[in-house]
Amino acid sequence: MSMTEQQGIAAIQAVAQNHGQAAEELPNLIALLEHLFPKSRLVHFLFTWENLAFSAAVLALIIFTALRAARKKSFIPKGLQNVWELVVEVLEGFVTGILGPRGAEHVPYLGTLFVYILLANWLGMIPLMKSPTSAWSTTIALALMTTVYIQWVGIKEHGFFNYVKHLAGNPIGILGLALVPLMLIINLSIEFLAVPLSLSLRLFANISSEDKLLYKFAELNVLYKGLPFFFQLFANVLVIIFSFVQAFVFLLLSTVYISLILPHDHEESHDAARENSLGPIHEPSTKEH
Repeated sequence: MSMTEQQGIAAIQAVAQNHGQAAEELPNLIALLEHLFPKSRLVHFLFTWENLAFSAAVLALIIFTALRAARKKSFIPKGLQNVWELVVEVLEGFVTGILGPRGAEHVPYLGTLFVYILLANWLGMIPLMKSPTSAWSTTIALALMTTVYIQWVGIKEHGFFNYVKHLAGNPIGILGLALVPLMLIINLSIEFLAVPLSLSLRLFANISSEDKLLYKFAELNVLYKGLPFFFQLFANVLVIIFSFVQAFVFLLLSTVYISLILPHDHEESHDAARENSLGPIHEPSTKEH
């Protein structure tokens, strides 16, 4: 192994040690700056909050491109406008396909959530960048925001009294009232503990594993002079696909949780209206010839 290769591996390991890790992810720009300028207060501040810094970069990209697309409106969309219109239409179709026509009001939150997670997942594939979703602090924040949003939807749709009644298990009779404390503990544990933990840990575990995979292939390329390069390309393709899958799963589960807390009377009326629209097509004719 040449001196240059040894220095490259040493630099990666030094940056990883600054992270408090055993060389499990590729160095990013902020970590390299911390390694080069350890006495800089600004760099140390960015290094302490690096996940927030990369999250802010993703949000800035979304806001900038969305505003650019909104300002340049044309009858025949092109460029950023075409991309954003396609994204919005696909997301709106998916959400309303699960929640019905009223699901359109939840598209702004769910759509922004999906786009942010997807771009944050892919950010780690860019040299000197990092996926903020590879940190549990980011994924638990997303999961808690989603949990609060779901419960807010429940309170808005049912009213506070009926919402609390739902958490208490809709007690009926003396036995139902006696089980209220137990039902409250169970439902509160599911809504405010199980849901955010399942959402956050699934996303964190998968994205952090992808970062470790990319690091190991980069390390093998340094050690074996680029021989595993084509395997790394294959790994990159897998990372792109799995990152999309994880963003989609987060969107799907969030949409399903909202559907579970929505009142179902509008769905029943929608089904009845659809059956009525079919009319007597399915009724056999009794007219004698």
